[in-house]
Amino acid sequence: MMKNTQKKLKAKHFRYLSKEYVKDPDRFLKEVVQQWGLNWSSNFNYLITSSIYPPMRINTAFEYGFMHHQLGQMIEIAYVILKKSALKPTPSDRLFQYSCKEIFEAEIEEGKIFPEKALRTFFGFKNLNEWLAVLDDLLRRRDYSEDNMDELPLDLEYIPVRELLVKLPQVLQEIYDRGGVREC
Repeated sequence: MMKNTQKKLKAKHFRYLSKEYVKDPDRFLKEVVQQWGLNWSSNFNYLITSSIYPPMRINTAFEYGFMHHQLGQMIEIAYVILKKSALKPTPSDRLFQYSCKEIFEAEIEEGKIFPEKALRTFFGFKNLNEWLAVLDDLLRRRDYSEDNMDELPLDLEYIPVRELLVKLPQVLQEIYDRGGVREC
């Protein structure tokens, strides 16, 4: 008889998610991703860009802390969905490759979203703790201004980081539109 050593997902293992959302990720998808009606991708794009390059900070009324928290929740709910759907992250050597021309054309040219592929790529690029470290780094970068931005390291890794984080709300919306986690 084999012993089940798989860890259960518990709220205490997450920084941003509440117990209710860990138990029922569909509730999060409905309440936050779908009902709020915000353009999360645009807000996250501004959050990331303004953190990396201070001269891009033009909106003084932007709720940076709120958006940072929401991005943290979306990263963690994506992890919960990945685990509940029993998906495995894509191996790092195959992250940005396409298995066939049809998928490439559908995703790139037609803008279709494949949630399973997107989640596997997201967590193949970085694990949950590494994504949370990215969030912490974005928060630290907010301390820099145009006056001291020469000290701000420009990390090329932020190109795929930005792409993956901006696409995340669209992936979660697609999961909700398809009927929730059980359909993922």
